[in-house]
Amino acid sequence: MKILFLTKYEYLGANSRYRTLQYLPYVREAGFKFDIEPLFNDKYLKYRYSHGSPKILTTLGRLLKRMKTVLVDSYKYDLLVIEYELIPYFPAFLERYLKLIKKNYVVDYDDAIWHNYDSHKKWWIRKLLGNKIKHVIKNAQIVIGGSAYIIDYAQKSGAKKLVKIPTSIDLKKYKCECSEKKDKFIIGWIGSPATSKYVLEVNNILKNFTDKHNSVVHLIGFDRKLENKLLFKFKIIDWSEDTEIKEICKFDVGIMPLANGPFEKGKCGFKLIQYMGCKKPVIASAVGENNLIVEHGTNGYLVKNFQEWYNYLKILYNNKEVRKKMGEKGFEKIQKEYSLKVTKEKYLNVLRRLIM
Repeated sequence: MKILFLTKYEYLGANSRYRTLQYLPYVREAGFKFDIEPLFNDKYLKYRYSHGSPKILTTLGRLLKRMKTVLVDSYKYDLLVIEYELIPYFPAFLERYLKLIKKNYVVDYDDAIWHNYDSHKKWWIRKLLGNKIKHVIKNAQIVIGGSAYIIDYAQKSGAKKLVKIPTSIDLKKYKCECSEKKDKFIIGWIGSPATSKYVLEVNNILKNFTDKHNSVVHLIGFDRKLENKLLFKFKIIDWSEDTEIKEICKFDVGIMPLANGPFEKGKCGFKLIQYMGCKKPVIASAVGENNLIVEHGTNGYLVKNFQEWYNYLKILYNNKEVRKKMGEKGFEKIQKEYSLKVTKEKYLNVLRRLIM
């Protein structure tokens, strides 16, 4: 029995790293044989983050390789596990081909990517691809969703079987040493160039707060192209797997601002999970899955307007005991619901159900 994992990225892509790649040692341990074929490799992603979109020929080469893998090589495998879709911004003919040859596949979502199509500003994209993901979901044997919003959409799209698996962390790696003395209150955010725009949602609030309090905002993985738009006191820290946990451990509070749009409702709140894994209190926009991860007033605060952002930052700024208590409560929740120890069994059971 053999599985082909068709990820979107290699290790540098956080989605692929946490939704698929971190499970592979356990997949191997469980006795499964497998291969991995990313759509976009690390070299591609590095270029995109530093220079913008790669050359058209480079992108075309990656897409042709994916087509060849599906059309020529898929017969070698008993099961395919797909992240999102086989080729973005392309009709679902490859997924239909898999149905035609009766090849079972699992599809995994941690973002509401269908809104890239059904809410696109160009009418022809909406017309051509608006229902694409519904077809991908309907033809899958099992759909894995990282949020309640995704699960609800998949159910309405006619999914045969649904399994909710939140994006999880390996708590063995989430150890904070004794905190070093700091001269400022640190408000922290971690993300990628793609999600950096959400920091601008609280630009003025953070300016007002850092102007009036002895505080600074640490931005891990922030898009430096947006640096000149920031109004508040900040420090940009390049993301590295080797240092990300150490940097989160320096935070006094972790924040997750979001726009209140359809795409954001599908997000899985992974930033919050990382903060809470480091025993940090959180403040988050009351959007989508954030409402399930954050227990308001217990492990953090859910925010519905700009004034609440300021008020809750001030509460945590002034009260170290509240920060400590909320951090401990958040860590307890991660242990029970969002740790790799818990979710790996759910993931393995999906595979066992289809090929054993």
